[in-house]
Amino acid sequence: MLTNYLTFYGQLIAAAFMPGWYQKEFIDTKHATHHAHYRRTTEKYRGRRKIVRTLWTGTGILVLAFPTPPIMVGALLFSTCLSFAILDETE
Repeated sequence: MLTNYLTFYGQLIAAAFMPGWYQKEFIDTKHATHHAHYRRTTEKYRGRRKIVRTLWTGTGILVLAFPTPPIMVGALLFSTCLSFAILDETE
């Protein structure tokens, strides 16, 4: 019982320090664009994630086909930078 008591009040204290958009009761469904993770729900972002998933699948096949350290490091660094460039939201 003591652990439940401490857990409950610990969560209340932690919720007091959370930003307003993070608290579930403050999320307004009419203005969903104000939420920090709104971009993850858009169709455009999902399409970009699909491209990145295909890129990483191809990189994994390349690394499995040619398992030498220079190719592994080069392919992984290239894929990482390209993934960040594809998923970047700045215009």
